[in-house]
Amino acid sequence: MKRLLMMLVVLAIVAGMSFALEIGGSTAVAGIGNPDEKVFQIDQEIDIDLDALHFDVDGGFDYLVPGKDWMWDYEIGASYTILIFTFGSTVAGDKDVKLGDITAYADIAPCEQAGADIDFLFSADKTKDVFQGADFSMFYNSGPCEFRIGYLWTENGEPDVNAPELLTNGGLYAKAKISY
Repeated sequence: MKRLLMMLVVLAIVAGMSFALEIGGSTAVAGIGNPDEKVFQIDQEIDIDLDALHFDVDGGFDYLVPGKDWMWDYEIGASYTILIFTFGSTVAGDKDVKLGDITAYADIAPCEQAGADIDFLFSADKTKDVFQGADFSMFYNSGPCEFRIGYLWTENGEPDVNAPELLTNGGLYAKAKISY
């Protein structure tokens, strides 16, 4: 396997091809609880960037101490950036619904500080409608502060990634986020 990888790198260099590979991720472990609920959580995130192609795999395990039950969830995504446009999709599921949500999105960012997003949320769960909603938003990011205004269109009580979580029945929203 090492020889094959080495040969591919040498061939890429000889052919004059250039590429950048970045791999990153994080692991979070938490124990949370109160007198009635106790949960042990492990969350893992892995990001892989190969030039304009981005992959991310996120997953987590929750151990519910009182019920001695394991819960798990995952999300797998891929996106591709062409000039100022990014196109991507994610799939997500959990212990109860192995393939639950499918999101397709397109983003346009003429500069790093401002842009617009269009997200479509679908469900693969047989107990739900296939089309769960759409989120249209614009953002301005000035360093640690992000401002977003948008509209979440849904009839199914499904929030999207950009809308605030409490906006489950759709509507106009504006939000500010400060990262530190």
